[in-house]
Amino acid sequence: MTNRDWAIRAEGVSKKFGLTLRQSMNYGLRDIGARLLGRSNSEMLREGEFWAVNDVSFELRGGEAMGVMGVNGSGKTTLLRILNGVYAPDRGMVQMKGRVGALIAAGAGFAPMLTGRENVYVNGALLGLSTREIGGLMDEIVAFAELGQFIDLPVKNYSSGMYVRLGFAIAALSRPDVLLMDEVLAVGDLNFQKKCYDYILRLKREGAAIILVSHAPGAIWSVCDRGLFMDRGRVLVQGTTEDVIRAYDDQNSRNAKASGAQFDIAEGSAEHGKTPSPEEHKAEYGHNKGGTGDIFCSNVKLCDLGTRQPKEEFGFGEAILFTADIEVEQPLENLLIRFTVDAVHYRFIATIDSYEQGLELNRVEPGRYALRVVIKDPNFRPGAYTFNIGISRKAIGVHLFYWFAAARMVVLHPTDKFLYSDNNAIMFLNCDFALEAMSIVRADSTPATGA
Repeated sequence: MTNRDWAIRAEGVSKKFGLTLRQSMNYGLRDIGARLLGRSNSEMLREGEFWAVNDVSFELRGGEAMGVMGVNGSGKTTLLRILNGVYAPDRGMVQMKGRVGALIAAGAGFAPMLTGRENVYVNGALLGLSTREIGGLMDEIVAFAELGQFIDLPVKNYSSGMYVRLGFAIAALSRPDVLLMDEVLAVGDLNFQKKCYDYILRLKREGAAIILVSHAPGAIWSVCDRGLFMDRGRVLVQGTTEDVIRAYDDQNSRNAKASGAQFDIAEGSAEHGKTPSPEEHKAEYGHNKGGTGDIFCSNVKLCDLGTRQPKEEFGFGEAILFTADIEVEQPLENLLIRFTVDAVHYRFIATIDSYEQGLELNRVEPGRYALRVVIKDPNFRPGAYTFNIGISRKAIGVHLFYWFAAARMVVLHPTDKFLYSDNNAIMFLNCDFALEAMSIVRADSTPATGA
């Protein structure tokens, strides 16, 4: 097989499951009977069934690597198991060429009562290797897995890391034409992970076709040439690794925003944009919202600056318009309106202060006011963010009003540049990079002199 030939071909692959074990067993027995009679129920969903994988098609050639990403429950592992022959597709077709090595779950396929050495022979035989071939690879497998004397210990006594090291060594060192991997390498230590990825790249250079399922954008970006992004069994994005990582990160941000909003409602806060009651305004400290009752804020919205329409997702670097209604009950002096911004993993990553921005509220009379704040050049990295609002008086440490999680938004990935994903980074700094060659003068050289 040359690296121009396809090694894996999937056409319209679909797989459905029942929501309960009883349903799955019941439908499974019916399907077996239907197939014996030459009939099929594969084209429709029955009560309690769902498509775990739905109409997935792709082709992968030798020497290529494809990453598969998606949030939990998107169908990634099911797809990998269909490719490995663990599941038969209900619809569609899978074709594979050559020897297939798979590492889908730590310890999968190991007999716990057998030693590591005996499991190497069993798994090697399943991969199509002869006893002689397995014996010739044994020392290399044991050395790569770093098991040493533990190779003759029953694998039931192995740690999860030992399982992974042995499983990867068997799957990879058997020189497969196709290597299928789920995200099990994360169990190993950093040194072993590096050794594994180096070997994966070596297999790729030698012409193996590789499919890597992972939640780690760095792994997908460094190993794979292209990828799939799956959601609820379907492929939503099929393209470059950058396209897939963008889609995956944006979906995670949407999920983080949604789960945060559900938490707020569960804790008793007002729904987004809903005017809170007077009782909510005067809630004691420790709640999601409260204050003295002298001033309060409602109808909070994040809006498109151009249309002034509410929105929850903003493009990278897009200006943000924050609007709210302010109601003042009695004359107030030296007001401060302050916003703090939270990221998924961090609180108070940024502060927006009316006084710092040049708005001095020396005296505000009773009445209703419209608050408008324009964030002209936000430098938030893609992700989910939460806005908190607080109103107080200068030099007085009492909140006249506060509202945690008053608004939420998602910043999407840009399409004109690739921002390497890092959950520890929250701000984007626009810089000019330069790398210039320098002339090197040896210490023992004699400076040139003029004639």
